[in-house]
Order: sequence, then C-alpha cells, then structure tokens
Amino acid sequence: MSRTNGQRENKFFLNSSFLYVCGKKMYKYLLLCVSLLFLFSCEDESNTYEVGSSWIDAQSKIVMIDTLTMKMSTIMVDSVVTSGRSVMMVGNIKDQTFGKVTSSSLFELTPESYTLTSPSNAVFDSVVMYLTNTDFYYGDTLKTYKLDVHPLADRIKLNNGYLYNKSNFNYSSNSIGSTEFYPRPNTDSSYVKIKLDQSYGQTLFNTLKNNDVNNQEYFLNFYKGLALVPSSENNAMLRFGINSSYQVQISKSTKEKVSNIVRMYYHTISQNGTEPVKYTLDLNPSTSYQYNKIQSDFTGSDLANLTPANPIPSASLGNKTYLMAGIGVYTKVELPYLKSLKNLYENYKIIDANLSVSPVAGYYSHQFYNPSPLYYYVGDKLNHIVSAYTSDGSTEITSGLLADSEFQNEHVYNFSLTEYVKSILSESANSNYNTLIYPSSYMDVLSGKTVLGDQKNTTNPAKLKVYILGY
Repeated sequence: MSRTNGQRENKFFLNSSFLYVCGKKMYKYLLLCVSLLFLFSCEDESNTYEVGSSWIDAQSKIVMIDTLTMKMSTIMVDSVVTSGRSVMMVGNIKDQTFGKVTSSSLFELTPESYTLTSPSNAVFDSVVMYLTNTDFYYGDTLKTYKLDVHPLADRIKLNNGYLYNKSNFNYSSNSIGSTEFYPRPNTDSSYVKIKLDQSYGQTLFNTLKNNDVNNQEYFLNFYKGLALVPSSENNAMLRFGINSSYQVQISKSTKEKVSNIVRMYYHTISQNGTEPVKYTLDLNPSTSYQYNKIQSDFTGSDLANLTPANPIPSASLGNKTYLMAGIGVYTKVELPYLKSLKNLYENYKIIDANLSVSPVAGYYSHQFYNPSPLYYYVGDKLNHIVSAYTSDGSTEITSGLLADSEFQNEHVYNFSLTEYVKSILSESANSNYNTLIYPSSYMDVLSGKTVLGDQKNTTNPAKLKVYILGY
C-alpha cells in the first residue's frame, strides 16, 4: 500500500510539475500574444509596408516614434514670382494677423492690329476697359469697391524671365479712368466697365490712324502699358482672370463677349449716302509682361517683427506659424535630432514618416480661406528652396486639406516625409536641410493664407510619426 501510495504521490508530483511548467509557458505565450496585439493595434491598418525577406528572417520589429522634437517658425522670402499667371490681383486688406496687404496689377497692352479699318474716314468714339471678375474675392464686398487706371511711365522688363511681387515700375500719378462698384463674384454680371479718358483714347487712335506704328516694339515707345491701382478705402481683394471672358450687356440692345481688354470704339463717316459703319479694336493685356505688385506692412500685427532676415519661432507667436501666398510667408519645419534615430538599431529601415499640421482653432473660417493644396519643399539653412517633394522625380507632391469632419481639430494637412527622412539619415546627407510649407499655387494668392499649430499647440498640435523596422 505504501508503494502504491508512493507511486500515486510521484504521479501527482509529476503531473503538478508538468502543469506548472506548461502554465509558465502558456503564460509567456499569452503575454507574447497580448504584446503583439498591443503593438499592431497602434498601427494604421490602411498602411502596407513591403520590407523584404531578409528583414522577415531576422529578429526584427517595427517601432513608431512620435516624440521627435520639431522646431517650427514663420519665415519670409525676399520676393515671389507673380508674372505669367494670367491673374490680375487688385485690392487691399487689413487684419490683425497679417497687417496690411496691397496689390496693384501692371501690364503691357498688345493691339490686335496696328492699323484701323478705312483710316482716312475713321472717327474716334471712345475707349473702354473691361475687367472680368473671376469667382475669387477676399474681404468686405458689402461696401463699394474703388479702383483707378494709370498709364505706365516705365517699360516693364523681365528679370531672368520673371516679374516679382516687389518688381517696381513707375506709373503716372494722373488717373485716366476710375470706377466704383459693388463686387458681384460668382454671377453672370461680374464684370467691370471703366471708361478711359477721351484725350488718352484720342491720342491712341491718332497714333494708329496715322500709321505711326507697325509693330509691338514701336508701339511700346508710345504706350508702355497700364496699372490697376486700388483705392486706399477698400478692404477687399479681387481677382480678374486675363483669359476669362463673359457675354455681357454693353447697352440695352447690345451684347458683346469681352475678356480683360481695352476696347476702342470708332466708326467711318458716311460717304455717298451710306450709313456709318461701327468698328472696334481690342488691346489685350500681355500674359508675359504682366505681374501683381504686392506690398505688405506688418505694423501692429502678429507678424510685426517678421522680415526676410528675421524669422519668428512659433513659440514667440503663441505656438503658431503663418503662411501667406503672394508676399512669401512660409512655415519652416526643422527636425534637429533626426539623426539620433540611427542610434536605435544597428540595422534599420525607415518604413514611413508622416507630418500632419492643422489650422489653429479660431483661424479656420471663410475669412481665412485655408488653401488646398499646400506645397512643400526641401530648403537650406538660408531658407532657399533646394528641391520640391516629388512622386516621380518631376511631379510635385501636394497636400490637400482633409476637412470632412465637423470637428475642427480633425481638419489636417498630411505630408509624406519618408524620402526626406531617409535622405537625412544617409551618411552623405546635409543635415542643414529643412522642410518649407507654402501655398505656392498662385490661383490661391492672398486667399492662400492660414495659421498652423506647432508641436506644443494646445488645440491643433503638429504631429510627426516615423515608423522604423530594425533589429
């Protein structure tokens, strides 16, 4: 009996030991499963990463880093290209955020013909400028809008093929035409008619009638172009598209298709009892020799101390950065400790890197016209653009504003920084490179302005997530 009992005790001891060992293994197994579940539950299921068989065979893991320090600041470049866009931007606006911004549009005129029909019998009637207003406006359009037309005193000359917001060509202080109207964007009647001075038109007519001009170069000796100048009383910005056109009611009985043109009206006198014949001759604004002269004054605004030589850190602006097209205000993003990622693993691979930024609460509204898309560039330490982010070596990558949610903190721009991070971590990379964000699409000029939160912003913080596969 004692032996039997001993055998039973041994069996019980062995079974208990087995269960104890199995229990420890099961516990470790369950702990591993829970750990893996926790790891993958933190990942975005929409992302798929191809890592290669050599990494799968190794004892590797994917880690998401979201604690890298970001230094963000608002910078201003010396000048911005504003020519060749087929857009006349005219007006002025003033607010606490960006101060006062004024834009005039200067351009050459090119006659469709340098001769008149039947010049010996031709008689001048009038000259009118038509402006076709596109669907853009910014500011207060409930009050009357005023602008003046001035003849240029200087020839417009390109600078290495471009004209800039700070290009400066003189125009006469005497206005040859003015208008006052209520802006009506998005309507069929959104055009402006400005009757120009009779003496200006008569002189232009006589120049063409007397065959004094037979080419554009010679014409520009007499008529260098025009400047559209807004009244200081305006608090609105309007955009006139050079290539846009409208069928407009010129008079009670006449409709004409017009674009942004200067149109001369004349007629031939009756001969032998014939009726007078009416003619028109159009002078078209040049698309190459046209630019918007945009001036800014930050006095009394959030950006009072901003100059090209003096960027402002986001911490000095309440953890915010600013962007505004047309005057060259960018947001700069620096990752000063990015290369420290190389110390995490002996072998590593950057799987993904994504930067997300959001318009700050209180600045997301129709008043700010947050632009979509935003462009971003690789910049050097002097804030010069080195290259654009591209998908195929030539096509620029942009980020649209994701604003489907009713919650403002979910309105976001996402920028892929994967290739940038890979480049900076390479041995030969220049660690002084940074990222510049800017609404460079000129069709959004001046409407393309926004205020973004930095990494420490309490309502709309910027976020950087880097996924690393390493062992």
